[in-house]
Amino acid sequence: MRIGIWCDYGFTLEPSEGIGVFVDNLVRGLLVAGPDCRITLKANPRDAHRLADTVATGDGRVTVAAEPQPDRWQRLTTNLFRRLRKGAGYRGPERPWAHRLDGLLADWQRRADHPGEDARRRIIAGCDVWLLPYVGLDQTFARPTVLVIHDLVSYHFPAMQSPVRLRELRARVDRQVAAARVVACMSEFIRTTDLVGTLRLSRERTCVIPAAVPADIGAGPDRTPDADGAQLSGDVRSPFLLYPARFKPYKNHAWLVDALALLHARGERDWQVVFTGICACPPGLARRIDRLGLTGHVHVLRKVTRRQLRDLYRRAWATVVPSVYEQGSFPIMEALACGCPAVAAAIPALEEQFAPLGEAMPFVDPADPAALLPVLDRIAADRSGFIAAQGAGFRGMQAYTWADAGARWLALLREAAAPARAPGGESAAA
Repeated sequence: MRIGIWCDYGFTLEPSEGIGVFVDNLVRGLLVAGPDCRITLKANPRDAHRLADTVATGDGRVTVAAEPQPDRWQRLTTNLFRRLRKGAGYRGPERPWAHRLDGLLADWQRRADHPGEDARRRIIAGCDVWLLPYVGLDQTFARPTVLVIHDLVSYHFPAMQSPVRLRELRARVDRQVAAARVVACMSEFIRTTDLVGTLRLSRERTCVIPAAVPADIGAGPDRTPDADGAQLSGDVRSPFLLYPARFKPYKNHAWLVDALALLHARGERDWQVVFTGICACPPGLARRIDRLGLTGHVHVLRKVTRRQLRDLYRRAWATVVPSVYEQGSFPIMEALACGCPAVAAAIPALEEQFAPLGEAMPFVDPADPAALLPVLDRIAADRSGFIAAQGAGFRGMQAYTWADAGARWLALLREAAAPARAPGGESAAA
């Protein structure tokens, strides 16, 4: 079976962050589940090399495909049509004339970029089915597709982006959802809230396949920090709280800064916080840190390697995820895999994901930074016992691996690729 996974969104999803972690682990799981599988990763032509580590795991069964980079004229013309489409203000099926205009402009955009479009069509035709791990995609497919929606965060937090960008995203969601054989997600909360509740999909067109623990982050015996890890975190002193997440409003970084201020206010001024992610600290958050007198106690390390992240988990007093909206949390699973105490926001998706840990997983109110302090006191009272209790519950989660997840995704992809019948996401995910 020839499976395509679309990793090109104006940049290439890379295996070190976000959805790229999901893709990398999924590829490994598919290879185990389907010895007859051949996987094509569609990359952006500018940075296809970012998938080299994933390709290396495939023993020749994973390849990267990308169209030639466009010349200057092609870039200018396609950007022109892209701006025209944004300006047309597509708002979905409730405006049929805008829908038709957007389709016409999209066709002209593809004609203007005909060499690239022809190459993409050949790449698409080379696979039996395509998995789309992110919904924000402006591409038509002549092969069946399985769409993954991790969340609809932009729908719930529209102020995160401009109205024009939000309209564009919703247009892409509408098109990809309409074309997909199955729309999949990784938690029942997202299916109920976003796929059925927001997008009004029938449950028969949806499927839940939970994520497994990322295979790489907890690998290897305990050891002294890597040389790159030591250099990375040289200014960070223990004890520190770790939060590896992009700076987005719903990630709630300010909550952890406020909790740090409360720790300092009760005289525990040794505490620090470490943030990692792609972007620099937002100005508003930086001003808050300065106003609270926490400059030098909050470290923004930006993008780190997976080895460096593993080092940080092993050094941290605890990993705290205070997000107000998620489909699940790789960082919490990664922290637990590294023997780091974990604390989660009391939100439905995280309560669903970490229910197997029972009382060993503390859930805190993401609206109340003071809720963290008694949890830290509980960890301090018996940190080794806390880690042991979380580890005991977490071992049950670890029994479900990416090989198991890969088998379920493979069953779903086979069903979607079958020409004789419409796929039933429930049976493939059962």
